[in-house]
Amino acid sequence: MKEITEPLLNWFKKNKRDLEWRKDSSAYSILVSEIMLQQTKAQAVRPYYIRFIQELPNFEALANCDDEKLLKLWEGLGYYSRARNLKNCAKQIINRHNGEFPKNYDEAIQLSGIGDYTCGAVLSRAYNLKYAAVDGNVLRVLSRYLASPLNISSATTKTIFKKQIEKILPQNPGIFNEALMELGATICMPKVILCDQCPIHSTCKSFLKQTQHQYPIKNEKKEKKILEYTCIFITDNQKYIFTPKPDGVLKDMPAPFLIPSFIQGKEALDFVDNMGLQALREIKLPEKRHIFTHQIWYMKAYKIIVKRLGNYPAYTEQEIINNLGISTCFKQFLKDLFTK
Repeated sequence: MKEITEPLLNWFKKNKRDLEWRKDSSAYSILVSEIMLQQTKAQAVRPYYIRFIQELPNFEALANCDDEKLLKLWEGLGYYSRARNLKNCAKQIINRHNGEFPKNYDEAIQLSGIGDYTCGAVLSRAYNLKYAAVDGNVLRVLSRYLASPLNISSATTKTIFKKQIEKILPQNPGIFNEALMELGATICMPKVILCDQCPIHSTCKSFLKQTQHQYPIKNEKKEKKILEYTCIFITDNQKYIFTPKPDGVLKDMPAPFLIPSFIQGKEALDFVDNMGLQALREIKLPEKRHIFTHQIWYMKAYKIIVKRLGNYPAYTEQEIINNLGISTCFKQFLKDLFTK
């Protein structure tokens, strides 16, 4: 594959997108952007990245950030475990590595939330070390270029491609990694393939055979699991209870009380009474749906008005809107919650 390096680098120099995280080559900014870009498109990430870097400009600021502020900065990006892992990673870097992202691969890969791809991306771009960064874009490009029969869902395939790339990395490995990813993001896309604009199509095996749409080969997606929940929003008409979700999807995120089935209003009142809170009346809210990567939630919801909130964590409407990091899953109820 040595023949792809020069045309790919020349193409990238002329055609790369103007992205905020490309203006700062520090390990911190690269790490933040790479974590945000996992399963999220660049255009969606841009405003979050800018705000995040302004509020938390370095590892120390991130390590010392309280969880409520962190989740608020991440609100809307989804996959909130990424934010918590990023903070844990910053703490480890402060405590173990004197505040500097380690330049040694074996040390870097031990950091919280750092996988092989992120490790290679940071080390190659921040420190110019010869490590590949193999993400979905890269797997797709190489599968088509090589007309590869390998299943890209397999970890073995990623390892094979990583080794192949590291054999041809030029003196500027970080830029090459970016170029390869950029090609997959803007030219060699999943459903749209702009072969006439591709700088390496003349040696691409699938293009020469006109079999581009047969690659990459991967496992079929599993059907999403369908779940039914009843959301119980408890309020004294001044504040609303939101508690950290104890497990599963959205673990530790502020949430209403969730019952894993559909229940009636009388049952919702009984549920709140059994918590030791005096339920006065219930208001049914419009039903909602939320799609996660592997699950679809169908949700009924009740606003339960109580006499007192007890010792549960509770927040005013403005605190919920301005300070509390809530998943989009529950944010869609807020308008009705505050007006009904």
